[in-house]
Amino acid sequence: MITVVGSVREIWRYPVSSLTGESLVRAMIMKTGVAGDRTHALFEANSSNIVNPPTSKKWNIAPRLAARVGDTGIIQISSDGRLWRAFDDPSMLDELEAIFGTRMELKRYGSQVGDAIAKPRYAMQPIHLLSRQSLDALQACLPDSQIDVRRFRPNIVVDLPDLAGARPEDSLLGKEFSIGALRLRGTVRCGRCAFTTLAQQGVPEDRSVLRALIQDFEKNFGIYCEVLEPAGIAVGDTVSTPVAPEPQRPIVIVGAGQSGAMTAKALRDLGSTQSIRIFGEERHAPYERPPLSKGGDQGKGGSIGPSYVLTADKIEELKIDLNLNSRVIAVHRQTREIETQDGERHPYARLVLATGGSARRLRGLERGHGRVHVIRTIEDAANLNQSLQAGSTLCVLGSGWLGLEIAAAARKRLCDVTLFGRQNRVLARMIPSEVADYVAARHIAEGVKLRLGEVPTFRERPDHIEVTTASGVERAEHLVLAIGISPNDHLARAAGLNVAGGVVTDESGATSDPDIFAVGDVARQQRPGYPKGICVESWHNANEQPYSAARALLSLPAEPLTPARFWSSQYDMMIQIAGFPDANAQVVRHEGDGRPFWDFGSFAIGINRSQEVHRFAAQLALGNVEAPTRYQASSKSSAQRKGPAEGVDIGPVDAFPEGEIRRLEIDQLGAVAIVQIDQRYFAVNDRCPHAEASLSEGFIERDRIVCPLHFAEFDLQTGDPSNAPPGCGRLACYTVERRDHHLFLLF
Repeated sequence: MITVVGSVREIWRYPVSSLTGESLVRAMIMKTGVAGDRTHALFEANSSNIVNPPTSKKWNIAPRLAARVGDTGIIQISSDGRLWRAFDDPSMLDELEAIFGTRMELKRYGSQVGDAIAKPRYAMQPIHLLSRQSLDALQACLPDSQIDVRRFRPNIVVDLPDLAGARPEDSLLGKEFSIGALRLRGTVRCGRCAFTTLAQQGVPEDRSVLRALIQDFEKNFGIYCEVLEPAGIAVGDTVSTPVAPEPQRPIVIVGAGQSGAMTAKALRDLGSTQSIRIFGEERHAPYERPPLSKGGDQGKGGSIGPSYVLTADKIEELKIDLNLNSRVIAVHRQTREIETQDGERHPYARLVLATGGSARRLRGLERGHGRVHVIRTIEDAANLNQSLQAGSTLCVLGSGWLGLEIAAAARKRLCDVTLFGRQNRVLARMIPSEVADYVAARHIAEGVKLRLGEVPTFRERPDHIEVTTASGVERAEHLVLAIGISPNDHLARAAGLNVAGGVVTDESGATSDPDIFAVGDVARQQRPGYPKGICVESWHNANEQPYSAARALLSLPAEPLTPARFWSSQYDMMIQIAGFPDANAQVVRHEGDGRPFWDFGSFAIGINRSQEVHRFAAQLALGNVEAPTRYQASSKSSAQRKGPAEGVDIGPVDAFPEGEIRRLEIDQLGAVAIVQIDQRYFAVNDRCPHAEASLSEGFIERDRIVCPLHFAEFDLQTGDPSNAPPGCGRLACYTVERRDHHLFLLF
């Protein structure tokens, strides 16, 4: 079976290369192309050089001449479209000499020209096919230009109203199709050159044509085709393709970071079997952003160790099509396609923008010496990591969370650190002054020089950073810019979505286009108390919002929003926030000095007070329906594992007091967390399955151990997670056996 997708509008033949051709009502299509097409060329008589406009400006006048095949089969040439003369007519040869300034001769390809055989200067494929839709699209880009089909020298111009896309002929690439009895196969796109700008009979010179083809069409216009079965065609013949069931369009996610990967994971967790494709610019599998700064001072030798959101095995298990090193350059809403930098278009049923944000920079600062840093990618973190050597001098611009985390990491490396901030206190727009002052005091105690209310100018030199302040000129070896991010909302803006400092969404992530969602740092989502929306830049949001979006994508009932959470690790301070902080809020309750906790009513902040912050978040969530489990347990059970009967002696019973978590290093297992509850003993892997966090630094809630970083809870007997980040796996658990007054670990 076949389906009709369009019709033939025009047929063109170009008997002489570089000259304008003739429009035909019907033509015979041979294996080599249109009969009589590009059989001859003009040559310079004294040099035997072929007329080729792209090689020399003196040939640019050639397209103003037209050629046709006369009734007797003789090629005729005209300079005005009215008077036609045979190419060997003496008066025609004289006119050609007057036009080109040299004697010309017409030669058939394959004949002798001087000492050589005449060969076509350009022969890609037998047939060049162009659609009216492509011509209309170019005209829309250049409303003041004359977009005449003769600029592009196609053989067949078709109308393809039943094929998708602004350039529907592209959908015929790699496919067989028919025009009447003629069978063709689309092969490659037709690349364009300056020939398209040249003046022709009735068509003026227009250099903007090539600029538009480069900017908006990747320099391609139309397609080439090979002839599978020759036949005659005529204007009005139908274009048809074999009928094939249209494949279900996939859900496409643009952005292979944490929120993009978690959206894909959420869709699978919620039961979607639809094809999912992720496109990401980086070469790395999806990883979490926060560890780049929060964990930059950890690991062996201070190495950067990102926490991957989805491993290669997990991506394969979930049947996710991950496309790395693949930058998306456009969203075509009308045809529901995205376009990548290689010019390929990819259809979508629903689209999720998870493009994140880009670190802000200072215009004109960087000179390529590698002394100015930002933190956004693995490579950024690795470059900074190599620069943080003991005794080196570092300037940090920015007194927000990122700037403070970098300052703390650098001081732990014994770097000399100066932090500049525009505001008169750190975290001025983020948290109340009581907490900000506490954090600032700790940095000062650690040796960080805080220069607040002062923004110097910087210059990057080959061997240092020049810092100019009101008091003079100073030097530093490196500079870190921690002045925030700009949402990567350019795709949404170009596509005509509602954008206002981020892609405007509702609580589920839906944008002004019902088929497009936005999640993560790029989304300006509606939240209670934020009528203009808010961009929530946090690890918690990058995990939670994708589940709201996934539920909406699958038309599942929405869940109540969970309280916002934020965290920052500086020195030995784990700063945690539950709820949206307000810098102007008044404290309701404050307790503790070395480990302070502040209750501000609608939010709370604790330093090394994970348990209290966790409980405060639970209070905020009261009245919400408990969210269903958002993960699927691993098929490989990590519950209690029996080992050799003798086990490993881990010490006397008295060494494990009630409720106190102890950490032990076991040769065969690594770090293990052990706790006694009601004279029962439990042992688990000390590392949280989802993050670089030590569970022995957490706390116990009934028979669960709680991660101090993300508040994930794990059953001490089964390892099953609850209130955990989506995708969090089971915790490895081991048997603890009491023998007399000693405990033995079995695995």
